[in-house]
Amino acid sequence: EPDLAMRSNVLATTLVARAAAAHGARLVYLSTADVYGAAVADEHTPPAPASLYALSKWWGEEIARLYAPAGLAVLRLVNPYGPGVAAGEGKGAVPTMLRQAESREPIPAFRGEARNWCWIGDTVRAVRLVIEAGGEGVFNVGCDGEPVALTDVARLACDLTGAPAELIHEIDPPPGRVTPRVSGERLRALGWRPEVGLEEGMRRLLESLRAA
Repeated sequence: EPDLAMRSNVLATTLVARAAAAHGARLVYLSTADVYGAAVADEHTPPAPASLYALSKWWGEEIARLYAPAGLAVLRLVNPYGPGVAAGEGKGAVPTMLRQAESREPIPAFRGEARNWCWIGDTVRAVRLVIEAGGEGVFNVGCDGEPVALTDVARLACDLTGAPAELIHEIDPPPGRVTPRVSGERLRALGWRPEVGLEEGMRRLLESLRAA
């Protein structure tokens, strides 16, 4: 959705950044680790966006630096997940796989792709920590442990819902797709650690989906 990406990540950021500067307010911009476009990255890795979405977020970062540089913090989120994200329509592999498993629908999983996910509560704690610590510059916000294969996430979704693993089928990822593995050293230096593992987070998410 290129129009929505431009309005949300570029135009809206321009208006917010200009307003922040006009009122002397500090801006904290939520970006994405997708801007790196690299397999392994830390906060010093030059961005190389490989998709329109990532490019629009990178432009948002640049606009924030242009209009509201004083005290600016750019937080590059790494696959947050949790209640409040609708399953399907490109809104996150974890809730989508849980919904598919719960409904006994086929569960496609990109072959050879692995990611790190971060429970939304841990992500929010990180954002708050950076704000309250007065952190400036770029922070990667997410788990930086060993990535989990999408096929393993699909199997976990089946285990949690009691669905048969035969629902899972591997498919080739889209060409040019990059899933960066990032370092979170700057965030960890502030004392942050993830508290909710993937299995526990998926269990909580499943409970919220069932309750809804």
